[in-house]
Amino acid sequence: MTLTQHLMQVLTPLGRLSGSLETGGTSVLRLRFFNAGLRFQQGPLLYLATKSILALMFPMLLWAVLPSHPPPLWVRWALLIGVSAMGYMLPNMVLRILIMRRQASIARALPELVDLLVLCVEAGLSLEQALTRAGHEIILQSRPLADELHWVSAELKAGSTRARALRHWAMRVGLEPLDSLVTLLVQAERFGTRIADALRAQSNHLRMRQRQIVETAAAQVGLKLLFPLIFCLFPGLLLVLVGPAFISLMHVLAA
Repeated sequence: MTLTQHLMQVLTPLGRLSGSLETGGTSVLRLRFFNAGLRFQQGPLLYLATKSILALMFPMLLWAVLPSHPPPLWVRWALLIGVSAMGYMLPNMVLRILIMRRQASIARALPELVDLLVLCVEAGLSLEQALTRAGHEIILQSRPLADELHWVSAELKAGSTRARALRHWAMRVGLEPLDSLVTLLVQAERFGTRIADALRAQSNHLRMRQRQIVETAAAQVGLKLLFPLIFCLFPGLLLVLVGPAFISLMHVLAA
């Protein structure tokens, strides 16, 4: 038995403490791993085992660093439960951040990908060839998107149908604009619509959507800057402006 198998045997009971390790119980978690770009087979097991380990290790570390005169019992219990919950939720937050970063990278490069597909299809390439060519070109802008296109091409070469490979692509990414693009491509193949016209319309829709997202973010800048200005910059500015006058007033009153 290899070292990896021994490790999996040790981690399996710990993983069961945080969730079911059956196929149905980890299917959603495995899909989230695909959304984050993590494809190794034992990922869900390591994830669940890490949650259990951190939930047990954080309270032990806190107990070790408590002062010689510990706080009251209810405070200690509250701290132990709090750090245990923090350790249990930490892998969730890390996985969520990885998913958000990957989806943001793919969303930014999606309009350029559609434009590349339009150029390739209008140049006479099939959709499969266009996806392969676009994957080589888009790697400079979004490595995750290029990796996904590589997987789509590999699945098509393995004998999968175009509709199935495209739906698997949308499922692995978990992004709504990509779901719309895949649905458009599948329907264009089913009803015999020219793929170039459908892609051009989708490209305009994606760029309009991206522009709206940028405009919404720009409109929220003022509100997001309000609290740092009030709580960080304004007290220091008030001290600089009013401080000398307040000191002079104190000297006058003390004289």
